[in-house]
This record gives sequence, C-alpha cells and structure tokens, in this order.
Amino acid sequence: MSTSRHTFLLVALLLAGLHAWMAAGVSPRLSPAYDETAHLIAGTTYWRDHDYRLQPENGLLPQLWATIPLVLDKTIAYPRADDPAWARADVWQLGDELLYRTGNDPGVILQRSRAMIALLGGALVLLIMLWARSLFGARGGYGAGVMACFSPTLLAHAGLVTSDTAGALGYTAAILAWWRLCHRLSPGRIAAAGAATAFLALSKYSVAMLPFVVLLLIVTRILHPVALPSPGRRLIKRSQKFLALAGASFAAAVLAWGLIWCAYGFRYQARGPATSDSAGFTIPWEKALIKTPFSLSQNMADGSAPPYHTVDIKPGVIQTVVSTSANFKFLPEAWLYGLTFVDRYSRSRLAFFSGDWRITGWTAFFPVAYLLKSTPTELLFHIGALAFIIGGARLSASRRRLLYRTTPLLAGLFVYGAFAITSKLNIGHRHLLPLYALACVLVGGVLLPALAKTAWSRWQAALVSLLLLLHVLTSLHVRPHYLAYFNSLAGGADGGHRYFVDSSLDWGQSLPDLRDWLQINAKGRPLNLSYFGNGDPLAYGIVATRTADADFDYAPFRPSFPELKPGLYAISATMWQRVYTQVRGPWTPGYEKRYQEMLRWLRASSSGTAPIPLHDAAGNLMPASALPDYLRDFDQLRFGRLLAFLRTRQPLEIVAHTWLIFELDETSLNTALYENNPVGPAQGAKHRAESE
Repeated sequence: MSTSRHTFLLVALLLAGLHAWMAAGVSPRLSPAYDETAHLIAGTTYWRDHDYRLQPENGLLPQLWATIPLVLDKTIAYPRADDPAWARADVWQLGDELLYRTGNDPGVILQRSRAMIALLGGALVLLIMLWARSLFGARGGYGAGVMACFSPTLLAHAGLVTSDTAGALGYTAAILAWWRLCHRLSPGRIAAAGAATAFLALSKYSVAMLPFVVLLLIVTRILHPVALPSPGRRLIKRSQKFLALAGASFAAAVLAWGLIWCAYGFRYQARGPATSDSAGFTIPWEKALIKTPFSLSQNMADGSAPPYHTVDIKPGVIQTVVSTSANFKFLPEAWLYGLTFVDRYSRSRLAFFSGDWRITGWTAFFPVAYLLKSTPTELLFHIGALAFIIGGARLSASRRRLLYRTTPLLAGLFVYGAFAITSKLNIGHRHLLPLYALACVLVGGVLLPALAKTAWSRWQAALVSLLLLLHVLTSLHVRPHYLAYFNSLAGGADGGHRYFVDSSLDWGQSLPDLRDWLQINAKGRPLNLSYFGNGDPLAYGIVATRTADADFDYAPFRPSFPELKPGLYAISATMWQRVYTQVRGPWTPGYEKRYQEMLRWLRASSSGTAPIPLHDAAGNLMPASALPDYLRDFDQLRFGRLLAFLRTRQPLEIVAHTWLIFELDETSLNTALYENNPVGPAQGAKHRAESE
C-alpha cells in the first residue's frame, strides 16, 4: 500500500472514529427516544431466551448488536418471568420495567448500547469515504467523509438504539457489493453480495427495495457497450453476461437466505424453547395477514370521524407471499411476521405534517423533510453533485464513464426515493437515512471541478472549503440536539415543530434538558407536563402532574383524572401538535359541546349527588366499565381546550427545541379551562369547511 493510501485510510479511520464519538458522546444529554426501550428489551430477550416474538419488525441484527454489553453484564436485572407482558410481547411495558422498575441504571444501559450503534455509524462513514475515493480520488473521499462525519441526520441516529443506522449501512453496502459483483464474478464477491443482503434483511425491511436496484444494475451492466465488430457477437456476449450474472445472483441470494436462517438459529418457530405455547405476537397472525378486510377509522373525542382518518385495509402481495412462505416454512416465522407487520402498519399510520394530520401520508412529506432538515451545504452539494454527474454526461467520454460508475448510487437514490415519496408511513425524517449515505458518496463529485489547475478552479476550491466549514460549524452548533436540527428555511430548530414532530424532532429524548431548565427557572412553581416518549420524568428528577399523555406513561400508579394547577406548563412538541390525542385541528363547536357535557357530569359526580349515567358523544348510554375511557377522553378534551388558549400566547421559552414552556396563574387557567369559548369565527369557519 502506498503512502498516500495509508494516509487516506488513517484519515478515514479518524473521521469514522470521530463520528462514532460525537454520536455516542451526547448520550448523557438524552433520555430514551421512543423506540429505544423496545429495542433494548427485545435484543436482550433474543440473547437470553431465543424468543423472537418481541419487536421482530425492527430488525434482529441491530437489536442483538446493541445489547451485547447488557447480556455480558451479569448485574443487569430483567422483568419478572411471570410478568403477563411477556405473553403478549408487550415490549413497551417490558422495556419500561427494564430501565426504570428493576433497579438498573438507565443511563448506563443507554450509554453502552448507544455506543454499539455509534460503531455502526462509524462503519458507515468509513464505507462512504472508501467508495467516494474509488470514484473521485482521495480529495473526493475526504469531502464525502467530512459531509458524512458531521451530518446532523446521520449523527442523530448513530447515537440511538434503533435500526435506522444499521439499515443505512446495510443498504449502502448491499448496493456496492452487487455493483462489484456485476463487474467480476468471483466467490469473494458472491459472498460479499450475499452477506450484505442478509445484513440489510436482518436490519430493515427496506431490503424489499433491493431487488429493484439490483435489477437496474444488472440491466445497466448488460447494456454497457461491448467492443465487438458484429451485432451478432455483441448479442451473444450480452447473453453470456446475463446467464453468468443470473447464476451469480442466485448463488448470492441462496447465501443471504442461509444467513437469515443462521441468525435465527435455524429455527422456524418464533417462540423461545422455554416460552409458553400460549404466548403470541403483539397482534395475532390473522390480523397481521389481514385475513378479514376492514375499514380503519378513528373517532375524535367529540364523536366525529374526519375523512382523512379512514382507510380500507385489504390483503395484498406481501400477505400472499408471507402466507405461502409460512406454509412452506421458507423463512423464519419471526422474519415473516415482521415483514407483514411492517406492511400492515405502513398502510395507515397517523402522522403530522405542517398543520395537517393523516393516516395515509403526503407525497410532499419526505421532500419537504429533506429540504428543511438538511444543512445548507448538504442541499447545495447534493444538487451540485447530481447536476455535475448527470448534466455533464454529454460533454466527454470521461464524464460518461463517471456517470456509468455512479450508476449504483443513482439507482439506489431513485428507487428508495420513489418508495419514500409514495409511502404512507410518514412518521419520521429518519427513513431517509440511506439516501443521505448515498448522497454523501456523490458529494465527492462536487470537488472534481475544483481540482483542475485553473484560476477559476481555485475560486471553486475556496468556495467548497467554505461550504464544508459551514457544514462543520452548523453541526457543532446544534450539538447535542442533532435530532432537532432544522435549517433556516424552517426558522431554525425552534421553528421545526410547526412542520414536523415525532421522530423528526421530538422523540422523547429531551427530559434532561427540561430537568436542567427547571432547576434554574422553576423556583418552586408546580409543574404540569404533557410528554411524548418512553422516558420516566421521575427518573430525571422531574415531579409533575401529567395530562393527556396516559398512553406514554408506564408508571405503576397514575391518577385517572389529574387536576391541573396554576404554575408552569411544559408541553413536548409532539403533544403540542396533538398527534396522538383525539382532539386535533381547531377547537370546534363539537369539541366544546362534548367538553361541557362531560364537565357537568364530573362536577355532579364530585358533589356527592346520585351517580349520573355515562353517555357517549352520540347520546348513547355507556357501561360503568367505560369510565376509564370516559375520563381519558375528558383529559384529552381539556388538554385540547387548554392548547386552544395557549396558542394565542407566546411560550415563555422553548427548551431543547422540543419543549414549549408556558406559565398560567389561577385566573388564566380558569379562563382557559372554564370561562372563555375558544371557538372563534375563523376556527368555526374552518371547521365548517372541513365538515363540508
């Protein structure tokens, strides 16, 4: 290896290590992101009990990888074996118990497991740099490395125990391995393609997109000009290429199939050897396979059912393939179940986007997320690289060769981008991670025009250097809140909640920042909290009255109807946009009517008079057993009415870009909850328009 290659490899390893350190180093500043608790308990269960029923939809491999430090630590305590949550595969309850109810140190558990995912993030940066160097030379590799190393998007998810970073690594590696296989058939390259495909299949079900990419690569390779004199000989040569590639592809696919079986211990059944026969998946196979088509709708707290909350769910290609595969036990049960589970919930998933709520998604969701959550340098370099590579293909033979060599990157971007835009699963910008990885490789192409020895190229080189520096400074400025990064088009990170929430901004990760702010600013004032996430505020020293977030509170004891008090109100961005409550949009006459009905019932019940029967929004009599749901609906209606009042005010402060802080005295609180009617003329008109 030459000195220059040694130098490049050393710099690449340093940048990869720096990326891993930056991602893992912010762990003490982050409470669990929503999905992390599920990954932690699922991974440890895979190791300990070989029970693959828990969380199969999120990839076996990253969950196993992340929890290696936990299973090696014999002091870690686990939920009781007789806990009913095991039988129903309730990863959320079990994950909460692992972190907060068994005496473990949640900070230590998270930091160790996050460090393992950060290593995968470092591996992704290294792969990006090596691929970029092979296309654009050492300087191109360095540029791609800086872009990847400091990308807020890549850093955000390399520091969390989820499968997103592993999926991006697997997708990038698989595309590269298959492209290399297309150019030279050898046992080593067949093995690499099969192993990379298995890695992706065991990390993310985005492996379903890979065959489309591979098909494009094979077609491109076969149609690549063949230097032979006669058309007949060229046809023969291309036929030979096709047959050879078909055979190699089959061998790689068989290897991937075998590795998937190996990961599950060559066992079809998802239940562990010691798991009760009565234990099942989160939802039964029959529901996952949609044996009976149904219409899914979600009524609001006032009894209405907005049309954008209704969708028909019917079995499709995935259900047919999975049913057939399960009948023949072609793949492990847990992997097949995970695939159909992902497909089922990708058909309808509630999400928020720029003031709107839907379960069927928006074609603009991911394009706008990319536009608002990419750094200015990423936007300029990604567009510039595509323009340079595609637009310059007609200029010279060398540029056409470059276009051909970047075919796998362009194919991967096109296929994944097409799936993303048409997807109904619009719950997070994180699903674009593979696109950022591929785009980072292409960024090396931006540097090529700046390498020519001309006066103009020196100006280009200076501009590229300044943009790279801007990218680095942007990343350092937002640290440690990588997940909450938004560029100036969105009004910065504090303005992001107007467009996206959930895993694009507020995934429950900011409890430590709220704690620190309260220690300085609370001054003994009572705290009312509405929190989206799986962290336990009490574990971070946050004592509060929680409201409208019962679905995310796993504490053993929670008041069924908490009383709101004057003082501080801390509302996480996802709750502020009411994504997971039954009161969305403007406060309508229907909401107000139902709220007043329930308020009268509560006041009468608390006065000690004879019990009043419960009635739903349509006036139908409800059984006494429905009281918990009745109180939950009232809690959410009260929260919706409170937010209608708070939206007329500026927050006292926005903490960590995700917490909106308000202060209400007794008069303001009474006005918000009991006195004024938030249904204004504009809101009433909007409601009538929506109803029509």
